Amino acid sequence: MKFPLTKTTPLTAAAIFCVILCFLNGPGRGAKATEPNQSETATIEGKLSPAQTPGRLSWKIPVSESSSDMLWWHRVLSVQPPIEVVLSADTSQLELPLSKNLPPTVEVKISSQRVPKSDAFLRMNQIQLIGTHNSYHIAPHPVVLRVIRRFKPSEARYIAYTHPSLSDQLTRLNLRHFEIDIFNDKQGGAFAYPRGARLVKIRNWRAAHPEFDSDAMATPGFKVLEYPDFDFRSNTPTVKAALREWSSWSRQHSLHLPIMILIETEKSAAGKPSNEMSTFDTSDFEELEKEILQVLDPDQIITPDEVRGSYETLNQAIRKKGWPLMGDCRGRFLFALDNPGEERVNYLKLHPQLRGALLFVSSPANEPESAFLKMNDPINNHTEIQQRVGEGYLIRSRADADLVEGRANDHQRRNHAFSSGAHYISTDFPEARPEFSGYVVRWENEQVGRLNPLFNHDRDGIVLEPATLNSESVVKIYVLEVPSDQVR
Repeated sequence: MKFPLTKTTPLTAAAIFCVILCFLNGPGRGAKATEPNQSETATIEGKLSPAQTPGRLSWKIPVSESSSDMLWWHRVLSVQPPIEVVLSADTSQLELPLSKNLPPTVEVKISSQRVPKSDAFLRMNQIQLIGTHNSYHIAPHPVVLRVIRRFKPSEARYIAYTHPSLSDQLTRLNLRHFEIDIFNDKQGGAFAYPRGARLVKIRNWRAAHPEFDSDAMATPGFKVLEYPDFDFRSNTPTVKAALREWSSWSRQHSLHLPIMILIETEKSAAGKPSNEMSTFDTSDFEELEKEILQVLDPDQIITPDEVRGSYETLNQAIRKKGWPLMGDCRGRFLFALDNPGEERVNYLKLHPQLRGALLFVSSPANEPESAFLKMNDPINNHTEIQQRVGEGYLIRSRADADLVEGRANDHQRRNHAFSSGAHYISTDFPEARPEFSGYVVRWENEQVGRLNPLFNHDRDGIVLEPATLNSESVVKIYVLEVPSDQVR
């Protein structure tokens, strides 16, 4: 099955010779590539055999040898001029339709890296991964927590947890799903002076909150926290800081499984106290997407357009074609919107049917844009989750909530989440918290993930994440010469 990675989609070939202008070598010699040095060029010519499917031109991508358990996987990053140039099913060949209106040359930028051989048939929705709920959260200072407990005892009970840094969650805890609550602080400073810490008269409250980044909180932009003034502590103060931490880790571990980032949005009302909130509108989402792309490259993100491919709707694509192969997903992120109500409607106004969108949304099943579903109760929704997984939807669920299961050492909800086949399972207990119980949510042998039990994995040698996550990878530009009788 083929998954387009640009505006274009994969094809096959007749016979053609090509000219390559790029680095001197084909992929596979040296460190992670950046932009090709245009002054280092070489011309390589080759005549290829006829295509399996008539009416197409093809060219085999040159690579160095690979080990017996790895293969080269290629992704198209851009095409100039923007015509249909894609990859064969095994990504070994560039392909374009045979036509009499082709340009003399086609410039194609390709990212190539060595991946496990099972990446050629394992899809991203055929595995299960664990992540954290409110991944940024640090429990309020004990003095502040006592105040919260006095006025809102139930709330104090379920916010008494702390997660380590995002990098620590990735490296030490092997987590591949994160959730952040974000506020659009348009003017800056809305959350820079939390009243809770000052009202309880904590002596030198800044020193009592060493993670608090005053400079970052004073500047305009998206902030990451649970609730202003009292439950404000965060291991990452801004969306940009979170993105930089994730991206830095990802670039150093390019074979990691796809990381899902769930975003819940709120907005501080301009000119009003910071605890007065409103919903994101289309302009807020535009700003959010710009901020994401200021840190991440577009090719680091698995987008709805990519998954949709040539199908009319995203829903049709995931039900008939399926999700991308693992080779197309390694080292990348998938963003999803947590909000199901007005915010989802506003985002769809900005991107009808998610065309041109960076985020997936949790729309009801069978809607044109529906591909990701948030189904947080794996006990009451166990049968439906299994049904939706079988239909092709990507599901996020929760193994626990409000610290209830952790306090009771109750694994029932966790076990239902595992057996439901939900793909991304969220928890507040990626490691045991002795102050509560021995309750913990992790896979056997502390693996990064596991094969989804609802799929028939009948092939041997499947590798989720290899022991070494640093893969040899390059980005190169190839200029393909089109046969003269096909030039417009």
